[in-house]
Order: sequence, then C-alpha cells, then structure tokens
Amino acid sequence: MEATLPARPAYQPALPANWAQLSAKDGQRFVETLHFPEHYVYRLPNVHVTWDGGVFHNLRLFLPSIVHPRFAGRFQDTLLLRQWVGEKVVLPTPCVAVCHNQWSVNNYYHWLIDTLPRLLVLRQTHPDILLLLPQHWPATQPRDYIGRSAAALGFTNHRLLHARQILRAGCVVLPELTAPSLTQNPELIRQVRAELLAALHPKPVVATRRVYAARDSSGVRHMENEHEIDLLLQAYGFEKVYFDKLSFLEQIQLMGETAVFMGVHGAAMTNMLFLPQQAPVMELLNRDCGELCYARLASCLGLTYFFVACTASEPALGNQSAMVCDIAELEEAIVAALS
Repeated sequence: MEATLPARPAYQPALPANWAQLSAKDGQRFVETLHFPEHYVYRLPNVHVTWDGGVFHNLRLFLPSIVHPRFAGRFQDTLLLRQWVGEKVVLPTPCVAVCHNQWSVNNYYHWLIDTLPRLLVLRQTHPDILLLLPQHWPATQPRDYIGRSAAALGFTNHRLLHARQILRAGCVVLPELTAPSLTQNPELIRQVRAELLAALHPKPVVATRRVYAARDSSGVRHMENEHEIDLLLQAYGFEKVYFDKLSFLEQIQLMGETAVFMGVHGAAMTNMLFLPQQAPVMELLNRDCGELCYARLASCLGLTYFFVACTASEPALGNQSAMVCDIAELEEAIVAALS
C-alpha cells in the first residue's frame, strides 16, 4: 500500500424535484444516506495485468483490481494461464498505472464516473506515470472518450493493451475506486466535470435545445410505448438523439446547447456531466429495480432531477427489462421541468 485517502463524510443526495408527487413506494427509494470509506493507492511489484484491469501474480488475483470479489471467477483457469502461454507485453518503463476495471473498460458511465476520479487521485502522487489504457479490438472501433478524457486530465503518456495480451509489469500503481459502486464522490465528480469542460468545451454557448436520449428498440431497457412518447415529446419541442451515434466531443457539444435533458436509464444519461448548471434532468427509470446512479450524479452536480417511473414489461429481467412509461406522468414531469 502506497497511500491512504481518508473517508469522506456521509451525505444524503438531493431528492427528486417531483418527490412530493411520487407514490410512497417510489419516493422511499430516494431516501438514503451514502457512506464513503477510506480508500487506498497500491503499489504492486512483479505482477501481470489483463486488458480490463485485472492484476494478478502467478494464480493469485489482486481483488481491489476487479469490480467486486464475486467476479473473481471470470479470471480463473485459462485467463491466468496466459501469463505463461499467451501474448505477453513487457514495458521498458519500470512502473505503469492501472485505473480501469471490467466495467469501465466497455462502459461510458463507468469510465467517466469511476475511472476519471481515480486519475485525479493518481495525478496527486504520480503525474508523469505511464498509464495503461484498454485498446478495443479491432482497433478500427475505438472508444474515443477514453484517450481524450485521460489526456484532458493530464495523462498523455499511454500504453494500449488489447484483450489478447497480458502485460508483465515490474510495478503497478493502482488507485482504488473513490466511491462504492454506482455512487460518486461529489467533490471529485465536480472536479472531473470542470476539467473536462475546460479542456474539451472551453466556449460556453446559449443553451436552447430540449434533448431526449433514446435507446435502440432492439436493446435492453427500450420503451415499448416509444411511439406515444415520441408524439408527446414532439409536442413539447424535444429532439430525439441516439448518443451512441455521436463522438465524445459531439456529445459534449450537444450538452452545452441543451436546456432540458431527458433520457431512458442508461449510459447516455452520464452526459448530464456536461449540462449547463440550470438545465433540469428527467430520467425514465424502472420503478421497481432501476439503479439510482443518475439521480445521485445529478445531486453531485447540483442539477434539478425529475424521476419518471416506468413499469417493467418483463419483471423477471430486472433492470434489463423493456419498460412502459405512463404518458400522463411523463407529461406532468415535463410541465414541472419547464416551469
């Protein structure tokens, strides 16, 4: 262990702006206190690293390098054997930093909200260290937000590792997550927002657009009554956007022009990070088991948040189920957000 970062005081995220209008069951979900234990920066000698951030020595996995101990089974057997028979990479530099894990390697939310605060911590003690980044395969399908955001925080010295490779490192510096999964450290999140906007969107514009972040009708959590939603949103001047079709810089630019932001629960909602301070946020979320990470993120950023409760069409699928939105409740939330 190289450094210990103190625990942050617990806090209660802000309630949704329409909390008084929610049912008792829906509203109670948002009454919570978040706790932030102390976390650590580790220095690990003579280890191997997978492209998605797993760190191990021989057949022993370093648990803080994975999302949760229950995921340890994914790293057993053939994956760990690659240290002897796989495509190995050895670096000329004595030390490399790892700040991503198995969720952030492929997920926009987890990269921006989990990994970037870890980079802020790393920068305090190792500002010039070589940073390991995941290279998506094939390389013709890059995640442009990964390299751009890391560079915006000062980490331009990168080494890419793809899924077929195993890195052999004489030393790995690994900062832990700065908050429990699906929560956020408010101070670090606000710092991430400020630095990304300063580096990637330095010129504010007048925000006038009303944007709806939609999900593909064939994917998880799509809206089964999307046609009804579209008709209502058209009446209120919203434009429908599929954020996965936009580059990272295009997403930032669009958010700077957005006066009202609505979306179905999913990674596109992470873009509230780049909204003007006065822009309200509305989230269409499974009322029974949807994660509250975006309500918490809005609270960190001081944004006004509205919860639009949706019903799962296949409850057995949990948070992955398609949903149906009550159009009357949606319109009520829109009217409140626009007032």
